[in-house]
Amino acid sequence: MLAEYKRTTNIGVGLGIIGEIVGRALAQSGSVVIGGIILLAGFAVFIWGCSQYAKAKGHSPWFGAFGILSLIGLLVLFFLTDRYKEARA
Repeated sequence: MLAEYKRTTNIGVGLGIIGEIVGRALAQSGSVVIGGIILLAGFAVFIWGCSQYAKAKGHSPWFGAFGILSLIGLLVLFFLTDRYKEARA
């Protein structure tokens, strides 16, 4: 995994998950419009983070579309082969 994408991966995936949780909580508490906007923004940031994760492993950023599957998609990305394994040594 390339180190320069590691930070953006962590930021994207972390903020995406937090955004989805906060958006759902707001939507259930009555602020449907604001909660929906935050939920969609969190979803978009999560997918961006997943694309950064795929790039860090040496794959096309389009593999970030697995982020649509949420945590299952992140698990799929986790098991992708790391083409930059030798770069860490």
